Amino acid sequence: MAGCRDRILRALEELSAAELRRLKAALNRLPLAAGYSTIPRGRMEGADALDLTDLVVGYYREGYGVRVLGEALRRIQRLDLADGLVGDAGEMAVGGAPRRDADDLAAAGPALSPAERFVARHRLALIQRVRGVAALLDRLEADGVLTAEEAAAVAAGPTPQEQMRRLLATAPAWGRRGHRQFLRAMRCLHPYLMEDLGKE
Repeated sequence: MAGCRDRILRALEELSAAELRRLKAALNRLPLAAGYSTIPRGRMEGADALDLTDLVVGYYREGYGVRVLGEALRRIQRLDLADGLVGDAGEMAVGGAPRRDADDLAAAGPALSPAERFVARHRLALIQRVRGVAALLDRLEADGVLTAEEAAAVAAGPTPQEQMRRLLATAPAWGRRGHRQFLRAMRCLHPYLMEDLGKE
């Protein structure tokens, strides 16, 4: 669903600095589906369009993130961007589901497992702080979470941050088992980081 991520980023890049601040406040007040949590204000503070895209996708995944962001854009009166993001009334939203209004957001989307919630909540920290990605890729490939082609595509990233960004972009396809395997590998390879993140 790379197209959804690109739509989110393009919409955010259209906002002025003042609009971006208002959007962050709107995101903090939206009702959400069971299993999803509001992005903490501290994580959004200082985030630019790319960082906020990572947060939205990390916390809500791409399909649901499009709907959440679309409603936040409506609340700051950027209806042009909201309609371009999720489609006009009566059209089908990204992923083939009918577009929902704000009152329906809390009933939308599947509940996340604890492992999925952890990865979503700490997406930015994982991107910024994980080093030695090659060993992590080896474990995930051995456990069947990644194919050899996926692991190679991630490893081709020029920096550890880009490698982790590419790796976490594949997370929606992992399923619950894959997320558990990812956390198991992280606890083995990066125990101090995982302990630190568990305290947040």
